Amino acid sequence: MDTLPSYGDAVARQDWLDLVAPYVPVADWCRCCQVDRRFYRRFAPRLWQDPLDAARRLGLHPNDDLAWYRRFINKHVKAVRRDTRRYVRCLDFRRFALRASGLYSSDASERAISESFKHLPEIFPGLICLLLDGHPELDPGSLADSTYVAQSSLQLLDLARCRYELTPKLFGFDLFRDLIYLDVSFVPGSVRSALYVSLNPRSLPGLRVLKVRGREMDNQTASLLLETFRQQLWSLDLSYNKLSDDVLDGVADHSISPFTFHTDAYYDKDGKLVSSKNVGSRKYGPFKFIQESQNSRRAGYFGRYLADSPLYSQRLDQTDPQEWEVVRPDGLAPLRRDDADTAKEFLLGEKVAYNSTWTLYGQPLLGYGGLTHLYLNGNRFTTSAVERLLRISRGRLEHFECDSCLYSLTRSQFGSRSLRVGILGFPGSAHLFRPVISSGIRSLRIHHSLVTQVPTVEIDEIPPAEAARISEGQIFKNMRRIYPLAFTPDTNPRIASITLTNIPARSTGPVIEQLIQFLQLARSQQNAIKEAREMFGARGPATLRGLRHIRLELAPDSSAGGVDIISAKDDVDFDKLLDPAEDSFSQDTNSGMSDADEEPFGITSRRQNTAVSGQKQQAEIRGGVPVDRATKASYADWKAGRLKSYPYSNTDSEYVTHQEADPARSWTGNVYSVPVWIGTGVLGPDAAANEYMWNVQDGRLRADVGPATPQHVAAGVPPLTYVYHAAWDAMAVPRNLAVPQPATRGYSSSSSAAASRPAFRDVAAAIKDYRFRTRDTPDHWDGKLELAWMA
Repeated sequence: MDTLPSYGDAVARQDWLDLVAPYVPVADWCRCCQVDRRFYRRFAPRLWQDPLDAARRLGLHPNDDLAWYRRFINKHVKAVRRDTRRYVRCLDFRRFALRASGLYSSDASERAISESFKHLPEIFPGLICLLLDGHPELDPGSLADSTYVAQSSLQLLDLARCRYELTPKLFGFDLFRDLIYLDVSFVPGSVRSALYVSLNPRSLPGLRVLKVRGREMDNQTASLLLETFRQQLWSLDLSYNKLSDDVLDGVADHSISPFTFHTDAYYDKDGKLVSSKNVGSRKYGPFKFIQESQNSRRAGYFGRYLADSPLYSQRLDQTDPQEWEVVRPDGLAPLRRDDADTAKEFLLGEKVAYNSTWTLYGQPLLGYGGLTHLYLNGNRFTTSAVERLLRISRGRLEHFECDSCLYSLTRSQFGSRSLRVGILGFPGSAHLFRPVISSGIRSLRIHHSLVTQVPTVEIDEIPPAEAARISEGQIFKNMRRIYPLAFTPDTNPRIASITLTNIPARSTGPVIEQLIQFLQLARSQQNAIKEAREMFGARGPATLRGLRHIRLELAPDSSAGGVDIISAKDDVDFDKLLDPAEDSFSQDTNSGMSDADEEPFGITSRRQNTAVSGQKQQAEIRGGVPVDRATKASYADWKAGRLKSYPYSNTDSEYVTHQEADPARSWTGNVYSVPVWIGTGVLGPDAAANEYMWNVQDGRLRADVGPATPQHVAAGVPPLTYVYHAAWDAMAVPRNLAVPQPATRGYSSSSSAAASRPAFRDVAAAIKDYRFRTRDTPDHWDGKLELAWMA
């Protein structure tokens, strides 16, 4: 509880009606209201607080919505007392009267909603929630035309997909002064002008959750929004706009709390961040290394499943941390959701008693606590910029979404032609979601390559099916070589929910194998947590729950020339849960939401809108230079001996000094110099390190200096050293990719070659088959698994 009850409340005897009222069927509420005043005080608020929802639950057919609403507004509402109308706290039009149909509908019925709209504050003086998401007729601007002085203000307003343009001064009226939750996604009109006039802290001082998806917002407008609200918001959705890398630094600078969760207190189980110098680059961010402890590098260490110890104070009367005492979350609290349904239920007070720790206002002890939930889907970001954001966000993010980013854009040789190759995904970013960096992360929605290490590949003039083969063949092998560490459940046991996006509908094998392996590792984590709980006993430290929810979002099929790859006999229902988790998961992590109509954390629809899936993204090449190198010899020709080109010709050391003389490229604005590892110049046991040494000979690839990550160390680079990231990342795409030669139309190959190539397999059917085979066996993971199509 936020505050202790009064003495009178604490000793008062609870009425038995308060205990049984939540279990009384909706159909009996009307009769209960007629028993006596005592019953009326319990059931009238339940019956009236959300009348559109109550009417539907009482059996109102969608075809009769308009006729019912006309009678409700013009007859029934006028006949009831004002005190009764004050019970109406929510009007949810999202699934009400979406089409003009029915035997009893008329022009007057169809106008009833729009005509009554500007009178809603007067008719229902207690209204605090108004949801119009996707309604075809309602014009929210008419609310501002009302001459009635509202006695109460809306706290939740969902205007997503409204067809009418919002005036810039709309939110300056008293009706909106107490807004906490606002969704203006996919609405016509400029956000920039609204920021100057009414969409700002002066008009909306209590706003905490803001969703502005699909508003064609550019970098300047987004930067203005971040500078305007600064740390007032704890949830911000910028998905499906026209944003690029330049805006991401502003997110960390303006909207995320300056108090860091990065600490050395958990070095034994997580490792720690160290920095030898206060230097960095604009592309990478501050130069910090992950220093491993003996336990943090050890697989199967039980200590990583234990929740953080509580904060102890020297003062007996101090139970909560002070403003300057920043303690990272212990990983035990329920996942905090920011969708409209959760906010609606919280504001209506239906589940406050169950979930008293959830608050729309964020962290009261820190005032404006800054962003904890961030959505970046469907924009033009590069992987390196998103990685920098995660490094500089000080571990404050709890929920993060980025369904796709441009890893690299380069050119590769296809026979006699040079074609552009675009790689999308996060194949080498697994270490960024470890607790040592992402200390507060609890739920994640991200491109599947974080787990599978199979990126999405787009190649000019190459059919998607052939690009998919290249991605799962040569590209996948290279990614596994240079980034040996894929994301696994044990990467961060604090993460309870993960959604993998853009999964291909068909796979030649690697995607299926990696996803099944991920499920197997989730089962291993489940067993390890159980063993840890039994090892420490009931009086021991609290244990984390681990990964309990996995959602796999499959991209539309583009293989086999567009032929439908889901046969009728497969009978795969992608909108159905394959198998729900045990009841305890939903009770412990869903913030009070029921499982019946639950949407996954941060996801608003089962058919997602991917605006950037097929678009050509314009961005810098990862590493800053082209991959193809103008060297007479090739890496394959290097069989023995020490490299003789620069820098190996000028030194016998494994390090060279890199001097950054341009302050514009420095993170701090100062010039600096650091020692960069170039290797011995002699072939060693690590293939990735060998090719890196070969690439260092190319002057164009001696760029993008940065700390060696755990990925580099696992591939053969000494720990706590600097490397040329451009030379390393250049290994992702082979200089010459093997693809079939083009025929007159499309691509063809001989029958013998076609027979030797691996066939595509149905990813969904393979996952479903694995789940059925492991059900009721020790290999079964008992979390919640979902499959869904992406639109």
